[in-house]
Amino acid sequence: MTSAPTGVAPLAAAFRDGSDDPVRALDRALLAADRGKEDKAILWRIPTARAEAEAAKARLQRGQPLSPLDGVPVAVKDCMDVAGLPSTNGTRFLTEPMPHDAPLVQRLRAAGAVLFAKTNMHEFGIQPTGVNPWHGTPVNPWDPRRIPGGSSSGSAVAVASGIAPVALGSDAGGSIRVPAAINGLVGLKPTYGAVPQEGVLGLTLDLDHAGPLAWTVEDATLVFEVIAACAVDRAAVVRSVALLSDFFEGGEPLAMEVARTAAREVFGELPAAATPLCAWATAVEFVIVGTDAQKTCAPHLRHHAHQIAPDTRMILHLGAGLPASDRKRADEVRFGMRRELDALLEKYDVLVGPALGCFPPLLHPGAQALGELDTAKIAQLAAVSFVGNLTGHPCCVVPCVREGLPMGLQIIGRHGDEARVLAAARNVERAFGPRRPGRWHG
Repeated sequence: MTSAPTGVAPLAAAFRDGSDDPVRALDRALLAADRGKEDKAILWRIPTARAEAEAAKARLQRGQPLSPLDGVPVAVKDCMDVAGLPSTNGTRFLTEPMPHDAPLVQRLRAAGAVLFAKTNMHEFGIQPTGVNPWHGTPVNPWDPRRIPGGSSSGSAVAVASGIAPVALGSDAGGSIRVPAAINGLVGLKPTYGAVPQEGVLGLTLDLDHAGPLAWTVEDATLVFEVIAACAVDRAAVVRSVALLSDFFEGGEPLAMEVARTAAREVFGELPAAATPLCAWATAVEFVIVGTDAQKTCAPHLRHHAHQIAPDTRMILHLGAGLPASDRKRADEVRFGMRRELDALLEKYDVLVGPALGCFPPLLHPGAQALGELDTAKIAQLAAVSFVGNLTGHPCCVVPCVREGLPMGLQIIGRHGDEARVLAAARNVERAFGPRRPGRWHG
C-alpha cells in the first residue's frame, strides 16, 4: 500500500489541504505508466499534460479550483478524440492525428482535469474480452492468466493497477461494465444520450455510451457530472429494490451465488422481478452490432482487411449476411425489453442483478496473436450487460466481494435517474468497498 491518495475524491482533498499537488500527481501517474509499460494499458501519452498540471497547481494555490477534478490525472479510451493524437479505435491503421477534442474531452479540460494518456482497447470495441493482437492485450492485475475484459480494457487496467486515478470508457454492450467488474472497479454506463458521443468512434448507431471507470461511486459521480454537464442529487433515497431473477439464469453457478449473496447482504430479501424478453438480449445485441458495424467498421475491410484481426473480420463478415429485416425484428424485441424494464421501474426504484455471467475466463494461448472469438463464452460473460445498452437505462457496476477474483452487482434505474442508481451503488460499496490487486504500479 502506498501513502499517496488513490482516486479522484482523495486527490481533490489532498490538493485542497496542500499535502499534494497536480504536478506531483501527474508525475506519479507517468511513473506508474513507466512501471506498468509491459501491461499494455496505455497507448499514447498526451503531451499537453504537463502544462495542464502546472496551470491547475497555480489555480489551486490561488484557491480557485475549477471543479473537484481540477488537477486530477485522467486517462481516456483510444476511441475518444484528443487533438493532436490518433484515435486508433484499437486498430493498427487509424493513425492520423485528430484535429479537435471530442466534446466530452473538452468538458474534462474545462473542469481542469489533466488529460495524460489514451488507453488500449479491443479492436473497434467489438468484443468484451479486451484481447488486442496489435497493441498487446492489457494484463489483468488480479490474474494475468485471465482476460482483462473489454472493450475498455486499457482504461480498466490503468485504474485498477494504479496508473490512472480515473479513466473514461465507452460501452455498446458492456464495454465499461464488464472490464470494471473484472478489475474490481465501479463502472457507470449513463442513460443513453446523457453524455455527448460526438468525437467518440462508435461500434453501433444507437447503443454506444461513454462513462467513467473509477475506484469509488463518488469518483464515478464526480466524473459523470462533468462529462454529462449535470448535477447528481446525493440526497436521493432508494426505497424499493427488486432482484432481476432472470439475469441469474445460465450463469456460472458460483459467480451467480456470489452475486445473489451480496445482494441479500446489502438489500435484504428482495422480490423477484421477471424479465422474459431480456432472455433475447444476446441474439438482439449480436444482430444490431452485426448490422450496424457494416456502417461503422466494415468499410475498413475494403482497404485494411489484412490489418484487421481474424476474430474481428469474422464478426464483420457474419454481420454482412444479416438482412435489414433482421435489424427491424431485433429493434421490435429491444423496444419490448425497454417497456418491460420501464414497467418494473414504475414499481421499484432500482433493479439489481449480477454484473457478469461468470468469473473472467482464462486467456486462450493463441488469442494474443489472432484475437479470440468464443461466442458461447462471450454470451455467458456479457449477456446481462447487453440489456442496458439495448434499453438505454442507466446502469452502474460495483464490486461485491471481499476476497478472491472480483465480481460485481449491476444496478439499473429509470432513464435519467443516475442519482438513485448511484445511491444504491453506494449501499453496496459501504458493505464491500474497493480493493487493490496484487499487481500494482502506483
